[in-house]
Parts: sequence; structure tokens; C-alpha cells
Amino acid sequence: MIRLNAYVLAADPTWLELSVGVYYDRVEEIVVSYDSSGKGWTGAPIPVEECLSRLRALDHKGKMRFEGGCYSSPKADPMLNDTLQRNAALASAGKGADWVLQLDTDEWLPNPETFYAAIERADDLGLSGLEWPMRVLYRRIRNGALEVCSSQKKDHFEYIAPVAVRAGTPLVHSRRSERPFLRALVHGDHESIQLRNKPSAIEVRESLLAAPDAIVHNSWARSPSDLRRKLASWSHSSWRAWLYYATRWLPAKWTWRWMRNLHPFFGGVWPALRVCLIPLPDQGHPKSLKNAPRTATRNAAAGSDSLTVEH
Repeated sequence: MIRLNAYVLAADPTWLELSVGVYYDRVEEIVVSYDSSGKGWTGAPIPVEECLSRLRALDHKGKMRFEGGCYSSPKADPMLNDTLQRNAALASAGKGADWVLQLDTDEWLPNPETFYAAIERADDLGLSGLEWPMRVLYRRIRNGALEVCSSQKKDHFEYIAPVAVRAGTPLVHSRRSERPFLRALVHGDHESIQLRNKPSAIEVRESLLAAPDAIVHNSWARSPSDLRRKLASWSHSSWRAWLYYATRWLPAKWTWRWMRNLHPFFGGVWPALRVCLIPLPDQGHPKSLKNAPRTATRNAAAGSDSLTVEH
């Protein structure tokens, strides 16, 4: 069996217990990387101590190793700090491991067993990374959340970067690497913009998962105050992101039905919005995982786009 470790960036408390709790029992060690000054990649303050406290409470088997560093010094491009911190955490987590998980704490993996099988597949192929598709949450509404969807209101998946890499793999842009990787596809997905071009020289594509297996990414589905905090410290922080927040994201509670081509930086990546069909946990600070969704399975009676949850 492949020996797995993981690293966590202690910066964003959104879904922290839910995200880490999914793979906690499967990995041997988790490196918790944090900025010792309590600041984010732009130099803005972030809730580091809250994240550390909640991670310590979750660590009932003593698997976590906490490592502070300096990742907030001002740079022209905050992405340099992002990549610096991830490389440091990855190098540490790679000691004694075959592969390292690099899931962010606002990302929830509904079906980890399918994911682990894909890591073994990537390892068998001699590749250095596994990219797993994501479903993107956009905005909280009264009875749930809005989800990015296709222009026909069908499932939409985003292929961002490897979320598991072979130990020793260097990162060049946040979680991305220049080494060969396996891009796991959702069966039947031909709509995502990342799949419209032919595979690159370092990319291997295989259809390995169903829609309910995709990562759920709580990208922008936060309270306005939480999103402002994220934008202030984010590696993509810019005047353009703030303008987008004010003119498109804030009014989306009322205008989402008519919004098209809504990604803040890249045209065509997010075609439209729909009411999310995935049962979601509370956005607050869960004290345990006893009420959290465990496994997502297809609800045939409700149609191909609907999900139910089994505990």
C-alpha cells in the first residue's frame, strides 16, 4: 500500500474539520504549515491561531506536526509566497512518504476510496501528480448555496491542479507542477473548458470517477465578511478581485439566474449558476463530524444531477 502523508495550510477555517477529517485516518502524518506572524500571503492578518486550535482538537491520534515559518513578507506577486509555503510544507510532508495530499481546508472529498485508488493508478503509471475535478460553490443563499454549472444548468467541473503529488515533486505555481500528472475525468464530462484542448505533453487523461466523487470546493460560498478576509490575504488578491466582489458577487443573491461567464479572472471557466444540489454541512465551526456527510451516491430517482448522502 502506498504510504500517504498530507500537508495543511493553517489559514482558512472554512470546513477545516470536515476537510481534514475525511482523510485523517488514512494518512500517516499531517504537516501543519502556518505563518508565525499570523499573516497571509499579502501581509494581511488571517485567523492562524483559530486554525491551529481547531486542528489540535482534531488530532486525537497525534499525527500532526506543526511548523511555523515566514510566508507573508510583501512581494509584487503574493503567489510567490503561496508557492513558497506549499513547497516548504510538501518537502517536510514528503519525508518517509510515497505520496502527499495537498487538499485545502475549504475542499471536501466526498468519496475518498475512489480518490485513493486513482493515486495508486497514477503511481503505477509512473506519474508525479493526480488532479481531481472540483464542483465549485459560489454564494450562500437562504436555503443552501449557489453552485457553478454549465450553460444548460447541468453539472460543471473545474480541473485546477494536482491535489496529490509524489513525494519530492517541486511546485511551480501554487499546487501546480511541471512533472507528468494524471488528470482524472468525470465519466461523460466533455463540457469543462480545461478538456476542450488536447492533453499537454505532461498530462494523461483517464475517466475514473462519477459526478458525486468530485471534490466540493467552497470557493466563494462564504459570508461577505469571511470572503473579504479571504480576498485581503489571497494569492490572487488584486483590485480586480475587489471590483468583482462588489459588482458581481455581492448582487448574485438576486441576479444569479441571469449571470453568465462569471469567473473573476478567466473567461469561460464558470459558465452559469444554479441552486446547489449537494447536501452541505454548516459553514460554521463544527465541533465534530458526527453530522457531516460521509459518502455521496447517485440518486437515480431524482435524475443524473442530484445527489443524496449516506452516513
